[in-house]
Amino acid sequence: MSKTLFGKKIKNYILLIIGVLLITLIMIKIISNSKKAQTESAKPVAQAVPAECFIAKDTLINFTFKAVGNIRANESVEIVSELPLRLVSIHFKEGSHVNKGDILFQLDDAELQADLKKAKAKLDLAVETEKRNENVLTSGGISEQIFDESASNRKVLEAEVESLNVLIGKTKILAPFSGVIGIRDVSEGAYLTSGKVLTTLEDISKLKIDFTISQTYANMISKGDRFNFSVEGNPATYTAVIEAINPSIDQNSGNLRVLAIVENSDPALKAGVAVSITLVSRSTISSVYVPTQALIPTPGGYHLFVVENGKAGYRLVTTGIRSETMVEISKGVKQGDTVLMSGFMKVRPDSKVKIIKLR
Repeated sequence: MSKTLFGKKIKNYILLIIGVLLITLIMIKIISNSKKAQTESAKPVAQAVPAECFIAKDTLINFTFKAVGNIRANESVEIVSELPLRLVSIHFKEGSHVNKGDILFQLDDAELQADLKKAKAKLDLAVETEKRNENVLTSGGISEQIFDESASNRKVLEAEVESLNVLIGKTKILAPFSGVIGIRDVSEGAYLTSGKVLTTLEDISKLKIDFTISQTYANMISKGDRFNFSVEGNPATYTAVIEAINPSIDQNSGNLRVLAIVENSDPALKAGVAVSITLVSRSTISSVYVPTQALIPTPGGYHLFVVENGKAGYRLVTTGIRSETMVEISKGVKQGDTVLMSGFMKVRPDSKVKIIKLR
C-alpha cells in the first residue's frame, strides 16, 4: 500500500516538473516574441530623400564657350636687306606712318652704278657691231655665224644691264604696303649682311584675332558670327566678327583655327596682345540635354540617378557637347526621364525619392 502511494507521488512530481517546463517554455516564447516586436517597432522607417529633379528634354540649346586668342596686325613684315652693302641713308621717322612704295633705306649703289655704265657702253658697242655685221652679211662680206655671234653678244650684254638694274633697284628698300614703321635696328654707315632685319612694318588700319576652338564646337560657328572679347587690364568689352575658318581640323591638336576682324578698333588694342573670347552659339541638331550638375564622375565614366516609380536608379551615361550649364546625353537617358539634380550624398540605388522641385 505504501509502495502504491509512493508511486503516485513520483508520478505527480514528474507531471509537475513537466508542467513547469511547459509553462517556462511558453513564457520564454512570449517574452521572445514581445522583444522581437519591440525591436521591429524600434527600427526606423526608411524616409524618402527630398530632391530636385529635371525632365530630360530633346531640344536645341544655346552654348557659351570660351577661347583665348591673339591680336595681330592686318599685315606685318620684317624689313630686310637682300644685298650685303653699306647703309647710306634712312628715310623715315620711327613709329611714323609710311605709304606703299616710300623709300625706307638707301644702300650704297656707287659700285653697281659704275658697273652699269660699263655694261651699257659695251651694250652700245655690241648694238652698233650687230648693225654693221647685218649690212655686211647682206653683201656676203661675212658669214652668218659671225653675225649670229654679234647678235648673241648683244643679248648677253642686255641681260647684264637688266641684272644690274635689278640689283640697283634693291639698294632702295621700299615699303611693301602702307602702315606704321617700327623701331630701326641699324644706323647709317653700317655694313649690312643679306637677310639682316632692319625694322618692322605693320598695317594696323584693322586688327585681326587668331584663335582656335575644339573640334567639338566646329559646326556651331560660321563666317559672319559676332562675339565679344576682352583684354586683361582693360575693363572695356570689344566686338569682332569671324572672317574665315580653316577648312580642316588640325590633326595634332584636334582644334579648328579661326580668324576674326575687330569691329570697334581702339588705340588701346595692340598687336600681339592676348584676348579672352566669349562665343555664344546654338546647337544645330536636337538632342537630349540635362544640367551638368546631375552628372556624377566616377573612374568608370559619368553616372547619374534617374527616378522611376519613386525610387532612384543608377545609370551609366555617355556625354557629348556641353555648355556652361547643360550637357548632351547621347546614351543612357532618353527624353522624358526624370533626372536627379540634388541629394546625391543621401541617395543610393533603390532609395525612395521625394521630388520637391521639378524643372
